[in-house]
Amino acid sequence: MPRQTASKEYIFPDGFQFAVDIGDGFEDVGLVAGGATGTLNWDEMRLDGGNYLNVIKKAKNFRFQLSPSAIWNWDLTIFNKLFGGVTEMSTGDLVNKASHVVDLVPNSYRLTHFDGQDARTLIADNITALTTDTVNDYVTIPKSVFTTSLTWTTAIDGLVNIEGKHEVHVSDKNTADATGHFYTDATNLYLIVATGTYADLATAKTALTGAKVVAFNSIDWQFTLYNATVDSGASFSFKGVNEDGVNELTVSFTAEPDEDEGNRLFKLFIA
Repeated sequence: MPRQTASKEYIFPDGFQFAVDIGDGFEDVGLVAGGATGTLNWDEMRLDGGNYLNVIKKAKNFRFQLSPSAIWNWDLTIFNKLFGGVTEMSTGDLVNKASHVVDLVPNSYRLTHFDGQDARTLIADNITALTTDTVNDYVTIPKSVFTTSLTWTTAIDGLVNIEGKHEVHVSDKNTADATGHFYTDATNLYLIVATGTYADLATAKTALTGAKVVAFNSIDWQFTLYNATVDSGASFSFKGVNEDGVNELTVSFTAEPDEDEGNRLFKLFIA
C-alpha cells in the first residue's frame, strides 16, 4: 500500500525575533523561553427566520490572541513597551497612570525568522569617521561593508545584531541610555560611545578592530499582529536559587480588526 500523504511544505523550528512596535520601528524584546502560540477566534451569530429553510450562520468579532513564551529579558524599558500604555516606568518603579482607569493602547507585535546573515569582523578600514556630540560620540561604519544586508532606515529595523548592544532610534542617539549601543540610517551603522571615549579616529579604529557585527540579509517568514492590546494577567516569575531557568515575564496580547487600516488583523509572510 503506498503512503497516503504527499510532501508539501514544512517549516522546521529555528526560533524567531520577537519585536514590539515603538512608533519608530520594531524593537527586539530579547530572549524568550520557547516559541509562541497564535489563535484566531470569532463569535458565531445564528439567524433563524422561523419560516425559512436554513439557519443562517455568520461570524463576527474576529480577534487574534498571541501568547509568546516567557520573556527572559529583564529590561524595565521593554516591560513598559510590552504593556502598551497600561503602565509606565519611572526610575525602575512600576507606576499606574493618573487614575484607576487607564487607556489600553493598541500596538503591533512581530515575529521574524531571518534566513541568512552577513557576519563581519571589523577591520580598521571599515571604520570611517568619529563624530563628536555633547553626551555621546558616534563611530561610523558604512552599510557597504555589509554587501548583502536587508534595507536599513533611521527606524529601529531589527536587522543588525551586535552582541551586548541594542538598536536605538536616531532621535535618542545623544542620550545617556543610548551609550554603548548603536543606531542606523540608510547608508551607515553608528556605534554610540560616551563623549571622549576615543581621542581621534585612529584610536577608535584600534579599539574596534575585531568587533563582530551581524547584518541579516533575508527573511524566511514573518508574522505581524496589528491593533493588539495586552491581556490581563501578566505574571512575573522570580526563580529560587535551585530552580532551572531565569527570572521571567509572561504576557499575552489580543488583537481586533483595525478599522483605521482596512480592518487588518494580522499578516503572515513566507518567502
